[in-house]
Amino acid sequence: MAYCGKIWSWTVTRQLFALLCFIAVVAVLAVLENSTQVWLNACEAIAGIGLGLVVFQYITKRWQNVNLAFSLLLLIIIGYGVLRSYIFAPSLEEISRQMTPMYDTYLKRISGLKVDNARIKWVQSFMLTYQTAIWGTMQITAAFLGYLIYNKISFLKHQVRLIRVPFACIYLMLAALALSLNPATSVLGVNLLVCVSMLYLIQGTGVLSFLWGNFFARSRMLRTLFIITIIINYPVLILIALLGLLDAWFDFRKLTKMEEKHESDSN
Repeated sequence: MAYCGKIWSWTVTRQLFALLCFIAVVAVLAVLENSTQVWLNACEAIAGIGLGLVVFQYITKRWQNVNLAFSLLLLIIIGYGVLRSYIFAPSLEEISRQMTPMYDTYLKRISGLKVDNARIKWVQSFMLTYQTAIWGTMQITAAFLGYLIYNKISFLKHQVRLIRVPFACIYLMLAALALSLNPATSVLGVNLLVCVSMLYLIQGTGVLSFLWGNFFARSRMLRTLFIITIIINYPVLILIALLGLLDAWFDFRKLTKMEEKHESDSN
């Protein structure tokens, strides 16, 4: 995403050709190594660096809508994250087994915790069960950081305070909630619910920036302390995500009216 500003002048044909070349090179490297772990990394590179970049760039160039492009990129990450957990399940289990010594080392450092094979297996089972949520959370956070860098280097800027995911994501949130309440699909539902909640956490961050951004911008120390306080307090993160979810209905920033006024302005 940070590199998108560098290829803004490229035509869609050139971008697609670059994507195909990228896929070909990654596929050749994966074939030469021929292991499931390498194929996992190759698919993640193609889905994220390749396809995600082309979609983001195409939408921003055609409609000049960074907000829509960023939202679709996040949805691509979530969709691939769900497919990833099923397609590469054996590979992920193998990676988990290889990480057993690392789990053992870190758990021994926790004072008062008796490390045994059962506890290590529980950690591995937890990581595998909710790896879609864990992986998706990290990737969405990385995409958000890329979005911030993009705003710094691209002429087509979009302020964080104006971030708003499409209203249709509400239905995805409701579907994830319904799946999580069903015992047969609870694992998929919880993983999907965590990933979709990240979308509204970002939107809630935009609401906070819109309401209090100017106040905290006056003091770098206050802004830093505020960010640290949010990161280390999970209940605060949940409240911010809930704020972003409610913003889909109540439009606290009145962005709809701002867009209508912008479209009706002849200047």
